[in-house]
Amino acid sequence: MTTLPYPTVVLLGQPHALSRSMAHALLQAWENGASKCSEHSWQCLAPKANETWPQEALVYVLGQDWLDSDCDPAIALQISAWRERLSEQQRPYVMLYGKPSSQWLQLAESLKSIAPSSDWNWIATQNPWKPSARMRLKGCEQCDDPECEQALFAQLKRAS
Repeated sequence: MTTLPYPTVVLLGQPHALSRSMAHALLQAWENGASKCSEHSWQCLAPKANETWPQEALVYVLGQDWLDSDCDPAIALQISAWRERLSEQQRPYVMLYGKPSSQWLQLAESLKSIAPSSDWNWIATQNPWKPSARMRLKGCEQCDDPECEQALFAQLKRAS
């Protein structure tokens, strides 16, 4: 049974719905996993740009996925503003990059290293963005590229 309190986690993300949904998912995972074996409560917050958060909180900034082709400049500006604000306040923070599924795993690993006395295994096992076994990866037949389709048909003709 865990007797040590879990540190408060703050997620800063743009659009705000992303950080809010991740915070909500983390709280749901907490309810389903860790809260059953802990006598302490836990907070995971997703404040808006103008809101404050607890001074002792662990801060995570949800960065943009570098593979995203239509990055919104407003998102980059807000992330930059948070980083400047955190630097001015001399507050440590961790950047999480990629899609939400990989950000979730990065967060789990970071929390394990920053607060190793708390059991964080419940996060990695309850990733709501984890691709299901039923989801198929995009294949050649789904790309809608005419040149790709011609090459696929040419291969089929040669095979027959």
